[in-house]
Amino acid sequence: METTVQTSGHAATAADDYYSHADQSFGECRQRLISYLVKLNHALSDDMPDLADALLSRFCDSLVDYLSAGHFRVFQRMSLPADAYAVIDATTQAGVAFNDRFDELRQAGPTEVRTALEQVARVLSARFEIEDELLSAEVR
Repeated sequence: METTVQTSGHAATAADDYYSHADQSFGECRQRLISYLVKLNHALSDDMPDLADALLSRFCDSLVDYLSAGHFRVFQRMSLPADAYAVIDATTQAGVAFNDRFDELRQAGPTEVRTALEQVARVLSARFEIEDELLSAEVR
């Protein structure tokens, strides 16, 4: 038995409401991740090690949140094509590896972090494209 919820003058299923909230939450995770990526890059470029260390920690937390949200809130409900799954899986592994490697700036130098950050940004860019395609196809 499907529960319906009245929203904006039309009936929606509880599942529709859940998926809408999950997509919004996922989008917020993605925006927060991008924001920390840009801020961290600036702090590294401007040689602000204390700020960079704090932002690296926040970026890593946001990265893990984003990767988890994608898998558990969004992609779990989709049937992913093999090529899309391969990109998502590879980007998840790259993100987790970045997080594990750079838990703190003090464990690596700013140049090493900057180089790895550029690599993870390229990987995330590919993932964003796949996600956008999947989510727009789901809406149609």
